[in-house]
Amino acid sequence: MDTHRYAVREIAKEVRGFYEQKRPFRLYHGSTYSTRAMHDPHAIVNTSDLNHILDINTASKFVIVEPNVPMDQLLKETLKHRLMPPVVPAFPGTTVGGTFAGTAAGSSSFKHGFFDHAVTWMEIVLANGTITTASRQRHPELLAGIVGTLGTIGITTLFQVQLVPATSNVDLRYIPVISMTEALDTMDACIKENHIDFVEGLIYGEKAPSYGVIAVGKMTANREHSATSFSSPGAPWFYERALQIGNITESIPIFEYVFRYDRGSFCMGRHCFGRIPLNNLTRRLTNSATHSQNMEQTIQSMHWADHFFIQDLVIPQESTPDMLRYLDESFGIYPLRLCPIRQWPETHASIGMRGYTEDTILNAAKFKEKNRDLERVVQELGGMKWLYSRNYYTENEFWDIYPQLEYKTLRTKYDAQYLPSVYEKVKYAEKRTRAPKPKGFWNWVFRRTSVLAMKHGSE
Repeated sequence: MDTHRYAVREIAKEVRGFYEQKRPFRLYHGSTYSTRAMHDPHAIVNTSDLNHILDINTASKFVIVEPNVPMDQLLKETLKHRLMPPVVPAFPGTTVGGTFAGTAAGSSSFKHGFFDHAVTWMEIVLANGTITTASRQRHPELLAGIVGTLGTIGITTLFQVQLVPATSNVDLRYIPVISMTEALDTMDACIKENHIDFVEGLIYGEKAPSYGVIAVGKMTANREHSATSFSSPGAPWFYERALQIGNITESIPIFEYVFRYDRGSFCMGRHCFGRIPLNNLTRRLTNSATHSQNMEQTIQSMHWADHFFIQDLVIPQESTPDMLRYLDESFGIYPLRLCPIRQWPETHASIGMRGYTEDTILNAAKFKEKNRDLERVVQELGGMKWLYSRNYYTENEFWDIYPQLEYKTLRTKYDAQYLPSVYEKVKYAEKRTRAPKPKGFWNWVFRRTSVLAMKHGSE
């Protein structure tokens, strides 16, 4: 704890210097899953050393953890005590701080909501360099209001996260469905069952062997079904397996279940294969390169976010059918990942889309136009987009969706007006900014074999 206090005091000292100069700064915390452009590090505060778990309290079921601890490390350590965070994103490497700031959700969100609902207390360095804490009793408006603000109010340096009981395995049942109505009705029925711990839908569209598959999980201490693993290098990625396997139940180690989309980075890995086939052999050969963290480096270094739609949407439950119909008619990108989210007093749905359309992959103007249309429809349906994705909103449009008055009030109260606003951080910059150079043999290969390379070659 002494090391933590020293590190936080040093961060506070840096921030105080920027505050006295009224000089905006940005955070450097290590790796990121954001697809927003990388900015030149003129003025940065480095928090990457805040990467420790300080305490796991098994009696009261909470963990004290620094923001740059990866969620896979946190899960691994808490599982030793048969505990886990209520919500864990499906990609390892996502940090606790990023999960909090990004209002992350997952297949347990139908029961627990967003990850930030489990944060009961946090330490923060305010934009004026003051170190303070926020909880439901002390500065509750800060605890609630800083979620999703991406470091534009202050720097979170420590979290207390509530934990829930966990077991060693998940019994996962795959339920094929033949229509959108059946998919949504099945998910709705599953989330009402008290013994269910995880629910998500994979939507493959009308042309697939099954329109979709609802994957329903229950934590178990003993294996009651055939055991399986998702980590074999040549095996199909999870979204492929779910479509192929039929209506069965299998037992999966809980760590592998939680990070089931690591191999292939959900479905983004398939876009590495344009000039070469995607099969068991090429999956095996490229296994290390197509894990999610390496794929994120590929996406950034090759500017895939300029060509591929990488979007996550939150839509009110009653508007989900309209959203799915719109995505089918306007994009036709599959699979889609669908997670119900408990957000009192309503239930929402998270919809994840990864892919491209033939008319936009090499046409920047049409790509922007289609993104703008997506933003319009999401707003009309009462939803919003996760802000780590590509955003084309005008400032007025942005603040029509997100709570400007509450945000500005919080920034004024805590002396953060000199920092870039959240809109300034997430808006798309037309000017190309620096991206990390691709490293490694497979990134060199993907520059020549990917779908994007193939499309460029056929022009």
